[in-house]
Amino acid sequence: MNYVESSHRQHWIFTAPQLLEIRTGLRAKSIATIKKVKEEARLKSQQEAHDQQPESKLKPIRLEEESRLCKYYQTKMQQVCKALTFPDKVAAASLLFFKRFYLTFSSLDHDPKNIMLTCIYLACKVEEAYIGADQFCSLVRQDSQTVLRNEINVLHGLKFDLITHPPLRSLQGLFQDLGSWRADSSQTDAALSELDTAGINKARGAAQAALDALMLTDAPLMYSPSLIAMAALRAGFRKIEVSSGKYIAHVASKQQEVAASQDMKNAAPPHEQLMSQLSELDKLGQEGAASVDDAEVRKIDRKLKACHNPLLDPDSDLFKQQAAAIQQQEHDQREKKWQQKQATNQAKAAELLGQVSSSVTESRDEPISHKRTESRDEPISHKRKRSDEHINSAH
Repeated sequence: MNYVESSHRQHWIFTAPQLLEIRTGLRAKSIATIKKVKEEARLKSQQEAHDQQPESKLKPIRLEEESRLCKYYQTKMQQVCKALTFPDKVAAASLLFFKRFYLTFSSLDHDPKNIMLTCIYLACKVEEAYIGADQFCSLVRQDSQTVLRNEINVLHGLKFDLITHPPLRSLQGLFQDLGSWRADSSQTDAALSELDTAGINKARGAAQAALDALMLTDAPLMYSPSLIAMAALRAGFRKIEVSSGKYIAHVASKQQEVAASQDMKNAAPPHEQLMSQLSELDKLGQEGAASVDDAEVRKIDRKLKACHNPLLDPDSDLFKQQAAAIQQQEHDQREKKWQQKQATNQAKAAELLGQVSSSVTESRDEPISHKRTESRDEPISHKRKRSDEHINSAH
């Protein structure tokens, strides 16, 4: 399925205001849940201790802190995939899974550190680069149960939609098309047409770095893969101080022609809108390239651990109590079904036994004369014939 018709475009592309609204709503919902749980725990403790318990003030991480924390762990995801030599498509898919997950849940609900590993593990399965959970976790020195336990949570957060269209393939296609265009076109930029293979490879490396930076931002949630790849290519050539303006215009014109021929509305923006979007992507790329300070992340992480949703934290006492209650409820339901089945089987057995007993009773009550009637009524010649046959067979 192409991008235009994919669930990626239909369900996972937003505007910046929409993303802000979604994240603000998720954070508010999580904070409300945390407040409710803590208040219930406070009242319960107050009743048990017969003492007034002061209401604790929540200090959840801010939305900007949540964004920096998620960016930090996405950077770690890229580093893990590179260190374990996973295919580039695994790294791209895992990042998209991570971004989508946190449009369904807040980091106040699920710790990004645990979710990032599960996203990588899931991406390996989806992108046919499978590695066992035990082997994967031994390489990253983490508990495999944490990864497996969060797998269903991640799938739920993704709404079980595992279709992704990362921009890497689009970037590769652009560089292939650029080679043909440089050879055939007389309209190319002078510096671009004179660039040798080493120069192209240098631009390619810079474009890949720009793409990696864009993948750490909201760009994949706001723009098409082809547009992100175009921005990365332009940034790559800009890095080596070579203009690619004419080639960008050529690609945009070709995309508009394809969109018009296939009647795909809004699939290719006009040139002015395209350049505006590329400028916005340049800004996002700069944000993505900026690193997040480790000390700041540790501080944010401490705040997160002090204020998070205990109902979704497998390490919290409340979660364990809730899980134990659910297990007990399921056990009771199974026990009840088993008892009902036993009672049904016993009733059927009793009914069958009653039918057998009734049949035996009727047989016993039948007059003996009825049983002998057939023997008495049988002709004597028949009886003698059977007797003769018996004697002959004996000889």
